[in-house]
Amino acid sequence: MSDKLEQYSDVITRLVSEAVACTPQEWTRGTLTIECDGTRIDYKLKNEDQPGKALISEKLRDLIDELYVRMAHSGDAWTQAVVTFFQEGDDGKFNTSFQYAKTPPASSTSAKKKPWWKFGRA
Repeated sequence: MSDKLEQYSDVITRLVSEAVACTPQEWTRGTLTIECDGTRIDYKLKNEDQPGKALISEKLRDLIDELYVRMAHSGDAWTQAVVTFFQEGDDGKFNTSFQYAKTPPASSTSAKKKPWWKFGRA
């Protein structure tokens, strides 16, 4: 986990544990995909290679919300988070990745606007 994500390690660890608990016992891996458009959070918990369907618990929903809110309050609001977890021997492992909205550089729009007091001048 990167240094940047270290401050969220407690909620990420709880989120991964709950995601694993929501999967069928036969699964040895899974992917939790969370998408947020700034208003709504959507999520899915899947495993393309192994049968069975995950059942997302209320606790997992709450942890997803907690992760997004904590990161957003720290200025780290993402549009997509992907948490992959897998079994390696007797150990459980996981990886996280985040995508962020692409925003235009602030200077590009402000440089083109003319101040109101220079109206009509080139």
